[in-house]
Amino acid sequence: MAQTVGGNVFCAGTAYDPSPASVSISGTVAASDVGLPGAIWVGIEDPGVPGYPTAFLTPSGWVAWTTGGFPTYVETPALGSTFSYSACIPASPAGGGCAATSADFVGWKVYAGYGVLTPEHQALIQKRRASLDAAKPWLQQKGKWRADYEDDQAFRNALVHKSANEGRWGPALTIPLIDCTPPDSGGR
Repeated sequence: MAQTVGGNVFCAGTAYDPSPASVSISGTVAASDVGLPGAIWVGIEDPGVPGYPTAFLTPSGWVAWTTGGFPTYVETPALGSTFSYSACIPASPAGGGCAATSADFVGWKVYAGYGVLTPEHQALIQKRRASLDAAKPWLQQKGKWRADYEDDQAFRNALVHKSANEGRWGPALTIPLIDCTPPDSGGR
């Protein structure tokens, strides 16, 4: 995929606020993926535990991650050619709140990327739905029908997540020291 990501850190406020230390993340979307439904992820990784994200950015702020699907920052019916988001550096690795300095996160990596629902994925969802709908009366009669068979969302999310692992994400930046009391800026 021709996807690239980058970012920087900055103080999000006026002098002597103190303002929160923040990250700005941007990325490009491969031309073949523009217009497809998908999702965007922004995660942060502890350098002491490489390959294992600690938290993900959501519309409500940073949330800790332990297992399961990655929390998305945004889901969209059609990805544009670029994405750009800003957020404060969390007050703790568990997420929640904003910090005035990046001191607790120096050396941590911020990753960003996206996943898409390809036409092939959409066909798989339709095929699964048709199979489940056809089998529903029999499964109900045998007492084996489950409520989660009614919804394709989990399957859809798994396919979007799988596509993200096909080269559609990468490191945006390594967090440098920034102290927003008083504000300064830096990093790439």
